[in-house]
Amino acid sequence: MRAAAPGMPRSSIKAPLATLTAVCLMPLVAVAQQWKVYEYPDAGFAVQFPVPPVVAPSTFRTSAGVSLPMTRYAAREDRVLYTMSVVDFSGVNEDATSVIAETEKSFGASGRVTVAIDARINRQFGRELSVNGADGARSAVAIFFASKHLYLLVGESLPPNAIARSGDAIRFQESLQFIGPNGGFGGFGRFAGRGRFGGGFNPRALAACQGKAAGDTVQLDTPRGPVQATCVLVARPNRPPL
Repeated sequence: MRAAAPGMPRSSIKAPLATLTAVCLMPLVAVAQQWKVYEYPDAGFAVQFPVPPVVAPSTFRTSAGVSLPMTRYAAREDRVLYTMSVVDFSGVNEDATSVIAETEKSFGASGRVTVAIDARINRQFGRELSVNGADGARSAVAIFFASKHLYLLVGESLPPNAIARSGDAIRFQESLQFIGPNGGFGGFGRFAGRGRFGGGFNPRALAACQGKAAGDTVQLDTPRGPVQATCVLVARPNRPPL
């Protein structure tokens, strides 16, 4: 190691090393926080994950005890679980309203549903929930049923400090899109400009609520004109544009 020149403070030798260390760490932080859109045309949806998800076949048991084929798309980062499940109901006689209602009811049995609202993504209608788990977890949930398939999205921030990570769970929820010519299952359409005002996590919604508190009303610009919106962690339209 080179000796310090006479009269040079020893701390001035350490400074370049500290600066170099910070510069080296910056790309790693950026990579860890990089979200990406993952498209699954065969399953009819696209969604954002912060890391590549693991895709695996599984089964889903209905309230009547029937086991149905399911595909899970799952990832975990920074104490947040990101799960998208697509369940094939084509082999049973179930309607969208019943399936969505039963799925929503199951979350009430395992936690406290604090928010439950109607939702629309592309041409599909469903429900979005906020659930407080008995263990302190916080979940953002989306439930949709299209072309005899249940789409169940859950972003779960884990305790302790689940609230601090809940923004990522909501971002996951807000990024869900349905792709294909009919905005649903079975198509090969592109993920571009057909979902929640442009698709994916909407930077306009984030900007509209900068400096605002949850519950504040703002105006959100969309490709079909401005709409009134309510701030949650992003601007959520009170009603979809016609």
